[in-house]
Amino acid sequence: MVENRPTLDRVAAAAGVSRMTVSNAYNRPDQMSATTRQHVLRVAASLGYSGPDPAGRSLRRRRAGTIGVLLTEQLPYAFSDPGLVSFLQGVATELRDAGQAMLLLPAEGNQQYSLVRNALVDGFIVASLAPRDQAVLDVVQRRLPLVTWGNLRLPGVPRVGVDNTKAAQLAGKHLIGLHHRRFGVITFGAGMIPEEAKITEEEMPDADTAAAFDVPGTHLVMRQRVLGFRRALADAGIAADAIRVIDASANSRKAGEQAMNELLTGPHPPTAVFGVTDVLALGALASAAKAGIDVPGDVSVVGFDDIDDAARSTPPLTTVAQGLLDQGRWAARLVLDAVAGGDTPVPQIRADLVIRTSTSAI
Repeated sequence: MVENRPTLDRVAAAAGVSRMTVSNAYNRPDQMSATTRQHVLRVAASLGYSGPDPAGRSLRRRRAGTIGVLLTEQLPYAFSDPGLVSFLQGVATELRDAGQAMLLLPAEGNQQYSLVRNALVDGFIVASLAPRDQAVLDVVQRRLPLVTWGNLRLPGVPRVGVDNTKAAQLAGKHLIGLHHRRFGVITFGAGMIPEEAKITEEEMPDADTAAAFDVPGTHLVMRQRVLGFRRALADAGIAADAIRVIDASANSRKAGEQAMNELLTGPHPPTAVFGVTDVLALGALASAAKAGIDVPGDVSVVGFDDIDDAARSTPPLTTVAQGLLDQGRWAARLVLDAVAGGDTPVPQIRADLVIRTSTSAI
């Protein structure tokens, strides 16, 4: 069967044309007449020949036309987390405009299946992994153009993302300005930080700190947000015992609802709650609604990300917007420019507080 497999040479012989003509019919149709191309494709179809091998063609051109996006979570998470969906939509939009494709690669399973090493891509976008994750090391060893997104910082590598510590301070300052004095924080994935920890935004993402915490990169982002929120409260003279942090079981509405239940049934319920993601904050809104607690009359709620559902919630959610769609577009733009040999400056991504009706003065 291997001997009878259709090849470019067999198609050329059957069609009475050269190998180059057959190749052009698939790869450079503008260099031949429509009649000749139709004849070649008709003969190829009769022989069961579907065209040159894409992998071989990519090797010859030294271009795959594809950018790999390495994810810290399992692959299904890319389609369930609204913040990640927004980022990937930005990446996909920019790649579409450039005529390129996107390949999603989960870090989980990388070692077993060598996903990164075998990926046929021109460059990588690495999303919120820890610096010493084996998948990150594999990406670096590929020596292809690389951009990181989120907390991950690598020497000499462009990074797209907000300063999470400073961004979360916006939420804290907003609630302090509304005269709140008892606070709850809903985080997830080891996002809690001891009060005595003295950790700066610059220190949090580096390799040594990541190894010391021994947590995935996404969780370092959540730590930064908790740190920033607590720092804003501390700067305003709020005592540590006025802040209760709940580590939710996952970044989901259900987990956010359960964490809010715990906050509301404690001995001193907070008058303001910060969810380190909008998903958790929306879960907090659901908990308050089921308990008959008015938002914002009885408790104010602030989120982080400004996903689409934040503006549609009841009440509409006050949140820290970080332009996830634009971040995705910038990440793709930077890696494509690097593939082309360019050196586009990395933009400063700014976070802004979007005030809606889930917060009010106490």
